[in-house]
Amino acid sequence: MTESSKSPKIPIREFIGTRQSNLFQTLKQPQFTGELILGSAKGEQWTFYLYLGRIIYATGGKHPVRRWIRNVTRFAPALITYLPSIDTKTFQHDSFQKCWEYELLNYWLQTEEVTRQQLSLIIRSMVVEILFDVTQCMEIVFQLNASQSLSTQILFIDADQVIVEAWEAWQKWQGGKLADRFPNDCPLIRQPDQLKQKTSEKTSQIMIKLFNGKNTLRDLSLQLNQDIMQMTRLMLPYIQLGLIDLVSVPDLPIPFKFIKK
Repeated sequence: MTESSKSPKIPIREFIGTRQSNLFQTLKQPQFTGELILGSAKGEQWTFYLYLGRIIYATGGKHPVRRWIRNVTRFAPALITYLPSIDTKTFQHDSFQKCWEYELLNYWLQTEEVTRQQLSLIIRSMVVEILFDVTQCMEIVFQLNASQSLSTQILFIDADQVIVEAWEAWQKWQGGKLADRFPNDCPLIRQPDQLKQKTSEKTSQIMIKLFNGKNTLRDLSLQLNQDIMQMTRLMLPYIQLGLIDLVSVPDLPIPFKFIKK
């Protein structure tokens, strides 16, 4: 990948459902192969890998590793237990240098540790999460990098379908009066003593254990098997009282020994 192969950065304001659809449609018609790179004013960057104009994977943003682990755990939990036993030589292949997340999923597909249907659920869910985050940014810049795509094409994702799914999730989030809250933030209890006064002893103990600043709202939604909007709405009164804060946290480390060339 070279800088010269990238197009100029082009800003788009209010980059919501229809404009997202229009952008992907313009790439579908000429059957664009390469990377669509989106950037936010906060410096976040997401990469959509396209093959002949269709999405095959996406990554980037604030928590690519958390997102990957969370969705693999959700749809194919056994895979996480295989990580320590993978031969590190596997990760030295050229393909892993470009996008280890995708290539590891493909590796598991080839070794029949996971089904294509499971991978479809994992990848689609990650793309929807990314589109939600992009929608919440509202204003982005995009850049194209016409290059060789990923090593294989596990599946082709219809852009309009995932855009609609992300837009519906965003509308629900807004409807819950959470537009200024970020699902990648972590709840952290600031006033444990006051919280105990507002809740039962059992409830406060559970909240203190869970809301420790280590698990994002998305992480907790999976762990508790609860709808993220409803779960966050229940926190709002405590957030407004200053008993709980939503804080930014770093991504998790790559979950294996990754040897770069």
